[in-house]
Amino acid sequence: MDEVVEAFEEARRLRRERADWQFIESLPPRLRAAVKFFIETGDLRLAQLLSGLDYEDFRELLRRARVPVLL
Repeated sequence: MDEVVEAFEEARRLRRERADWQFIESLPPRLRAAVKFFIETGDLRLAQLLSGLDYEDFRELLRRARVPVLL
């Protein structure tokens, strides 16, 4: 169980460190909140739903924000 928790924490750390925060902060509030939610939780589907974008567009937004998606 500890390995799972450590893996989630490591993934969150990587998302935080690699993200382009200047770009993220320039986003409209709903998109900014969805990207931040994904960075903190790693829940791609819920973050995508919160954003109001379709799946491919949200993945593209994460790519532009330099947020790694580790699946």
